[in-house]
Order: sequence, then C-alpha cells, then structure tokens
Amino acid sequence: MIWKKTLLAGSCFLACFFILHLTAFEVLAAENSGGWRPVFDLVMRWVNFLLLAFLLIKFSRAPIKKFLEGKKQEIADEIGELEAEKDEMLRQIDESKQQLKDSRERLAELKARIIAQGERNRQQIIEDAEQESKLMLKSAQQKMASRIIEARQKLKMELVDSAIAIATDMLPEKITAEDNQKFIDAFISGAASK
Repeated sequence: MIWKKTLLAGSCFLACFFILHLTAFEVLAAENSGGWRPVFDLVMRWVNFLLLAFLLIKFSRAPIKKFLEGKKQEIADEIGELEAEKDEMLRQIDESKQQLKDSRERLAELKARIIAQGERNRQQIIEDAEQESKLMLKSAQQKMASRIIEARQKLKMELVDSAIAIATDMLPEKITAEDNQKFIDAFISGAASK
C-alpha cells in the first residue's frame, strides 16, 4: 500500500518536472532578453522549487511519515529486545556469580569438614595404636610371666628329681631298719587319723 502511494508520488513528481522543463525551452533559448530575464529566471526557479516542494510534501509526506514511524517502531522493538537480552544476560551473570560464591563457600565448608574428619581419623588411629601397643605389651608381659612360672616349676621339678636321686643314692646307706619301722608307724597313724 505504501509503495503504491510512493510510486504515484514519484511519478507525479517526474511528470511535473518534465512538463516544467519542456515548457521553458523557448524562454531559455532567447539570447537577448533584456533586464527582466534574470529576475524572471530567479522567480521561475523559486516557483519550480516551491511547486516541487509542495508536490513532494503533498504526496510523499504520509508514506514517508509511515515509513519513518515503521522504522522508529522497528528500532524501538529491536532496542526493547536488546534491552531484554541485556537484562537476561545480567541476570545470568548475577546467577553465575552467586553460584560461584555458593560453590566457594561449599568448597570451604567441605574442606573444613574433610580436615576435621582427617583429624578425627588420625586421633582414632593414634588411640587404636596406643591401645594395641598396650595390649601387645600386656600379652608379652603375660607370656613372660607364664614362661617364668613354667621355668620355676621346671626348675623345682628338676631340683626335686635331683634331690630324690641324691636321696635315693644316699638314703639306703643311712636309713636303718629301725628308721623304716618309724616311717611305717607314722604312715599308719596318719592313715588311721583320716
């Protein structure tokens, strides 16, 4: 619709332009026109200019105005879209900054928890090692005590065996028949009292 009006205005302008120039050829051809000719040419130029300006304004004002308003609206829409995109980008940047801040805080908390857990584990390992060393020391002490007791018993048995061996070697020579009778009487009296 707009281009039809623009085309019509343009064709009217060209027609007026050609008509004005075609009708002025005879006037332009005169060589000796006198003093009025420069004034007439100046007036005709102003008339042509005003006529041309009137035709341009009359026929192309509305289409140019609509065209400019359309461009203005398109540019306003593009600016609005760009502003919306800018706002969205700024919002995303703010969200990214907040996420980065949150992740740094979580990382610091996680690091603190890991360090605390490591300290607790280290302390637990030390306590377990101390407990185990105490148990091993007790076990070693008990083994040593039992070996000492076994060694004492073995020593006592060896002493008893060697005392019996010495006694069996020496007693038959020292014990008499009278001593044998005393042992038998003591044994019988001890058995009778039980």
